[in-house]
This record gives sequence, C-alpha cells and structure tokens, in this order.
Amino acid sequence: MQFISAVTMATTIVLLQNAGLVGALDLRFWTNPGCSGTFAQCGNISAGVCCNLPTLTARSFRVSDVANVADFTGWGTLSCRAPVVSRSSLASCISANGIRSGNWRSRSRIGDAAKSGSTEDCVEPDSFGFVDETGKEHIAKITEANKEAIYGALEKGDVATLKTEAGVAA
Repeated sequence: MQFISAVTMATTIVLLQNAGLVGALDLRFWTNPGCSGTFAQCGNISAGVCCNLPTLTARSFRVSDVANVADFTGWGTLSCRAPVVSRSSLASCISANGIRSGNWRSRSRIGDAAKSGSTEDCVEPDSFGFVDETGKEHIAKITEANKEAIYGALEKGDVATLKTEAGVAA
C-alpha cells in the first residue's frame, strides 16, 4: 500500500511540474559579464519572488531551467522595481550592467503577474559560488555569520576568500 502511495505521489508531482503548477529554480547573479567568475544565488526560488542583492550590483544573470519560464528579469533597484535592466526567456546568460534584484514568471501564471514586477515576497541570496582553477564549480551557503565576508569577496571577485568561506582546500 505504501508503494502505491509513493508512486502516486511522485507521478502527481511530475504532472504538476510539467503543467507549470509547481516550480522553483535557482537564480544566479554574477559580478562579471558573461556569467563568469563569482556569483550569488537565490536557490529554489518560486515564480514571482524577488531576489534582492543588498550590497551587490550584478553584471550578468541566468536561471537554472527555462522549461516553464515565461521570462526572467533583472531590475535596476531592490525589490524588483523599475527600471528593468534586462528581460529574457532564453536559456542563455544575460549580461547587463546594474542588476540589483531579479525574479521570474511562470508560463502558467503570466496572466496573474503584476505588470510592474514589484512583489511583496523578497529574499536575499542563500548561497554563493565560484569556479576554481581546475574548472570545478563550488557552491556554499551564505549564513548570518559569513554574509559580510561573502558579499565583500563577491564585490571584489576574491575567490581566495570564497574558497576559505566554502571550506575548499587551497
């Protein structure tokens, strides 16, 4: 009986995701153009939720999956408010100067989305990342204890500090 319930639950989740009724993705913001170098990430963020970069200004951004994404937007101010810096529905990296916040809209919910883009639900990045000299990507959590050091390192592109904060052996 439990096996049938687990299979039914898994099938329901897949169907809901494919229908666009359930969804979350990762929204990454790089301090360099071309989605290179170091990045801040709002992980597992739902459609319409704004990711604020309180002390950072990004120069490129990307979503982890565009299967059900109508579009994703980089905003020039906090709280996903005008001006729009860049908007796309492509799976590629979007380079644009002055990104302070971002969000995405689901294809199934686009009619419900506010035209201004502003949202009541705002979060800050929950993780950061970089690619080391061997080409390996590292992602680690941002905590209250390391937030100031992480944001400072991201602003400077300081991979050495990010490695230390991520606990990566040099």
